[in-house]
Amino acid sequence: MHIQKFFSQSFLVGLSVLGLAACSSVDKDRTAYDDTYEIENTEQTNSAVYACNGIPLNIYFHAEQAQLSWEEKTYLLTHAVSASGAFYLGEGVSFWIHDDSAELEFNDMEKDHCRLVRVES
Repeated sequence: MHIQKFFSQSFLVGLSVLGLAACSSVDKDRTAYDDTYEIENTEQTNSAVYACNGIPLNIYFHAEQAQLSWEEKTYLLTHAVSASGAFYLGEGVSFWIHDDSAELEFNDMEKDHCRLVRVES
């Protein structure tokens, strides 16, 4: 009777360990945040066309950067903190977007007012 009880207990303990092992993750290096990380790092490019004083301005957004093309020149800008809208700075250029309007400024000179023509994504 004592031997049968010992084998029964051993069997139950072994079955419990096997059940816990089956419930654990197969890929121990992977975390719950891996899927979020992959989604955030997926590059998506959106573009928009503005008219600034009647001159077309193309802007392409890549995560925290933007590539602005105006008057046959291209500028690489970086997203900056803004109280409202979106603000991009770089290469002596600032571009601030709010709703359907924007402002383009070169080297702290006079601002050109822009209006949204179309958005592509």
